[in-house]
Amino acid sequence: MSTLMSPSKEGSSSDHDLETKAGHEGLALNETHIASIKRFGRRKLFVIAGITGAVVVVLALALGLGLGLGLKKTSSSSYITTNSSFLLDPNFVVTSTPTTRYYEFVISEAVGSPDGFQRPMLVVNNQFPGPLVEVNSGDELVVNVFNQLPNGTTIHWHGQLQNGTNYMDGTNGITQCPIPPGMNFTYRFTINPNQYGTFWYHAHASTQYTDGIYGPLIIHSPNEPIYGQYDREALVILSDWYHVMSSGLLTQYLSAAGIDGSNYGGANSGAEPPPDSGLINGKMTGSSLDLQPNLRYRLRLINMGTLTQFMFSVDSHVLSVVEADGTSLAPVNVHRVPIHVAQRYSVILTTNQTVGSYNVRAEMQSTCYKLSNPNLNMMVLATMTYGASPTTPNTQDWSDAFPALCLDLNNTMIVPQIVMNPPNSTETVQVDMSFQQTTQSGGTQTLAFMNNTSWLADSTNPTLLQMSKAGIQTAFDSNQFVVVHDNITVVDLILNNYDDSSHPFHLHGHVFWIIGEGDGSYLPGVSQLSTTNPPRRDTLTLPGYGWVVIRFITDNPGLWAFHCHIGWHMASGMLMQFASLPSQIQQLQIPSYLSNQCTQQSGGLVAS
Repeated sequence: MSTLMSPSKEGSSSDHDLETKAGHEGLALNETHIASIKRFGRRKLFVIAGITGAVVVVLALALGLGLGLGLKKTSSSSYITTNSSFLLDPNFVVTSTPTTRYYEFVISEAVGSPDGFQRPMLVVNNQFPGPLVEVNSGDELVVNVFNQLPNGTTIHWHGQLQNGTNYMDGTNGITQCPIPPGMNFTYRFTINPNQYGTFWYHAHASTQYTDGIYGPLIIHSPNEPIYGQYDREALVILSDWYHVMSSGLLTQYLSAAGIDGSNYGGANSGAEPPPDSGLINGKMTGSSLDLQPNLRYRLRLINMGTLTQFMFSVDSHVLSVVEADGTSLAPVNVHRVPIHVAQRYSVILTTNQTVGSYNVRAEMQSTCYKLSNPNLNMMVLATMTYGASPTTPNTQDWSDAFPALCLDLNNTMIVPQIVMNPPNSTETVQVDMSFQQTTQSGGTQTLAFMNNTSWLADSTNPTLLQMSKAGIQTAFDSNQFVVVHDNITVVDLILNNYDDSSHPFHLHGHVFWIIGEGDGSYLPGVSQLSTTNPPRRDTLTLPGYGWVVIRFITDNPGLWAFHCHIGWHMASGMLMQFASLPSQIQQLQIPSYLSNQCTQQSGGLVAS
C-alpha cells in the first residue's frame, strides 16, 4: 500500500506524530507471542518458521541439506506475484519538487513455490518479491512496517545515504533492535536530493532476507545524467533460492560439522550451502517481459540473492551499461553483465530486432561456490517479447564466453559520467578478511573474521545507542570491530582477502571510490592505485586471494556497517563498523520508540 502525501508538519523528518498515531509504543497485531526456543551454538538466531517449518528443515537437512530431495512439488502458491509490477509506470511524474510518500509493509509468513517446490516463506504484503517503492530525489519516504512474524525483524534501505538519519538505516545490532513480534516501526527519512538510480530494501536481521523479505527501491530525478535517454523502464530482479528456511541451514553452517556434514575448517573453510534454484522476478520459469517494438528500455538489474553471482544477457540484444549502484556511467556496450549479490546495474536495450520472443538469461556462476548441488539448473530463463504474441523462444545465446572469474565488470568499463576525483587520503585502515577456526570451540568451529574480530549482533543494545549515550568511545565488546573518526577524514580502506572465494562488500551510508584492486596482498608503494575519476559504488567485489582499496569520506554521522553481502558470511561474523563523527551522533534525534523496542525483545530472539 502506498499513499502520496503533500509536505506537512506530520510529514516532516524531524517530527514523529505518525508513530504516535500508529501506536509505536506497542501496537498489537495479535495477542499471540511465540515463546523462546533454546538452540545450541554461538550465534543468536532468529526462529523463522513454526513447528511445521522446523520439521521441514530437519527433514530437508536429513535428506540432503536443502538440495531439494524429497520435497513436495506443486504449482500452487499463497502469495502474490505479477509481472505487471515489473514494468514501471511511464506516467510516474519525475520532478524535482519533493513530496512525502507513505507505504505500509506487513511482514508475515506464507507458503509459496517460486521454483515449483512448496515451502514456507517470509513476505512483504503477501507479495514476492516485495512491492515496488518508487520516489523522486528529495522526497520524504515514510514506511510503516508491521511485524507479524514470530521473531524480530528490521528493514534496511540498501544504498541510501541516511545523512542525519542513521537510526533509520535498519541494521540489527547497529542502528536498531529488531522490531518485536506483533509491533510496528516507522522508517522516515529524506531521499538525498543528489541521489538517484536503482536501489532495493531487505531484511537485515540474521539471514531473513534469504527467505523472501526484499523488494525494489527506485529513485527518479530529472537531474540524473541518463534521464531522457530511454523510453520505458523495467525491473529485472535476480535471486538464488533454497528449498528450506535459512534458519535451519544457518544452524548447520555454523556447526562444527559444517554444511556438508564434515568439518569444513580445513581445506574448504566457510563452505556455504549451495542454492536449489535461481529466480528472475520471483520465478524460476515463466517470467516474461512484454515490451513494445522500437523503443529503448532501461532494464534495472538488481541481484537480491544470498550467495550467487549472475551473468545476465538477452539473446541477440546488445546491452548498453549506463548505471552501477546509483552512479550514471559513460555508456559501454556488452553482451553480458556480471552482477554479484546486492549490486545493481541499468542497461539500455533497444527492441529493434525481428519481432518475437527472446530468451532472457541469468546464468548462476556456480564456479564461485565451494560446494556443488547436482540438482541445480544454472541457466535461469525468462522471456522477452515484442511485436508478437509470446511463444517459447528458440533463440541462441551469444557465442562469446565471459571468463568465470567471479569478478565485476572491469573498472575501465565503469566510468562515471560526472567526473569526480577523490580528495587526498588522510588516514589508512587495513583490514584482513579470513575464515578461522575458533579457539573457544577447541578449533572445531569456523567463523568469519575482519582482522581479529568475528562480529556478533547485539540485538538488545545496538552500537548506535551505545555511542549516542557515551559519546566518543573507542572501547566496544570483543565481537564489535569499530573504527572511530570524530573528525571528517578521507579514509583509504585496504581490504585483503585470505579466502579463495570472492566477496561482495557493501558500505552503508556512503558511496566510495574504488581506487585499486589486484591479486595477492596489497603492497604499499608497489600496488597500483588510480585516482582519476575511478568507479564510484556502494557494493564491490573483493576477488579471491586478492585486495581492493576504496576511498571514502567520514562526513556522515552515525554507525555504518561494512560487510560481505553473502548472507551466510555476514551471519558468521564478516562485518565491521565505521563510527563517524560521534560528537554529532549525540545530537541525532533518535525516536524514543527505537530505544523502547530494545527493552521489549523477548520470544523472537533465541539465546545461544
